[in-house]
Amino acid sequence: MNLSLLSTDQWTSIIPYLGADDFKALRIAGNKSMGLSQPNLTRHLQLRIDRVPFLSANDNDNAYHHNFHFSETYIRQWLDDRTRLVINDADAKLCPKRMGYLVMNGMLNSVTEVMVHDCHHHGAIIELFPYLPNLKSLELVDQGDARRKIDALDNIIANVARMQSLTTLDIEFDTVIHGNRLSFLEEMQTLQHLRLVGFDLSEGIRYMQSLTNLETLRLCHGNFYSSPNEDVNEKGLNNLIGLTKLRRLQLEGFDCLSCVGLAPLSSPGSNIQDFVLKHCQEPSDECLASIGRMGNLNSLHFVFSLCDDFDTFDSDSLRRLNTLSALKRLTLFYVLEDACDLRLLPGLTDLETLNVAFEETLDIEETEDLLTTAMQTFPSLQKVRIFSEECMECTFQYGGLDVEYATFFFGDLVYLD
Repeated sequence: MNLSLLSTDQWTSIIPYLGADDFKALRIAGNKSMGLSQPNLTRHLQLRIDRVPFLSANDNDNAYHHNFHFSETYIRQWLDDRTRLVINDADAKLCPKRMGYLVMNGMLNSVTEVMVHDCHHHGAIIELFPYLPNLKSLELVDQGDARRKIDALDNIIANVARMQSLTTLDIEFDTVIHGNRLSFLEEMQTLQHLRLVGFDLSEGIRYMQSLTNLETLRLCHGNFYSSPNEDVNEKGLNNLIGLTKLRRLQLEGFDCLSCVGLAPLSSPGSNIQDFVLKHCQEPSDECLASIGRMGNLNSLHFVFSLCDDFDTFDSDSLRRLNTLSALKRLTLFYVLEDACDLRLLPGLTDLETLNVAFEETLDIEETEDLLTTAMQTFPSLQKVRIFSEECMECTFQYGGLDVEYATFFFGDLVYLD
């Protein structure tokens, strides 16, 4: 079928059922031969504003863009009903004056989500985001640790502080910023989902105690590769006690955690359902005592790597998890001596998904022992994922279980649910 023969009306009927991947497969989105003349074909998708010709600060350098006359009517056609904007090019030269004109004239009023990569290059554009009346979600990513960026990143944080209607905020910086810069969080009462990477949380965590509407909180102390000199102490975690709506919590780089340190998270008012400890050095075995009192947990993930400094959990500590009878998903990366330790967890009768990684790659016989032990211990088990730095990725069935081999390295983002 020649897709170019379809009329605009026919395409208008089809496009609500097509996502970004479908457009790529059809080789339609961004096709220069279309002359960008049919914006209604893609207006339900995100818009790369670092690629649209009418925002470029150097149109004259691009013959393709230079051939177009960008009337306000034309621009509105491309921006009407857009809900998600993306900047993903560090070298893109966007014109702040043109962006400001669009914002101040309401052409971006439909935007609810914005994502900016290499954000220290785009500070002048980010300054305009507080004027987007319906902006609810903001994601900022900046890669490369360089001290010279700090002033630019500080200015960006100052502008985020003006976006007090956000419900979702995701900031990931490689350069570690002082925790005092997070003081703006005290005014962001509407936040429901917060992820922070690249801040010294030994100072910054205290600014989160007033975020009583938070449902998701993902915190990395420092960046993915190193933590600041000062740990987040037990008193700091007390700032999370009042977050009674919190359902999903991830702590990364929180070293030397103890039973006392995690106690605030298992207090009677806590409703945490999904808890992740990732790359936390030297955790105390007593941590599991507090985790065992998180009675609402249905997902628990211990994500460590061979690079982390920790000891495997002893038998008494593991047994404390048997109180989590409603647990559906469990991840145990490098915290078990061997597969036999799973027999210490017979109380996890509702467990459906088990993710494991061991220091030594399992051979065929050891894999069969693991799977047999898991089936005998967890009567509701449906899926086992075995992670390793050396394995070949594959899937297979074993005695009714879905089994998956997957690779894992330090710092990887892995799907665990």
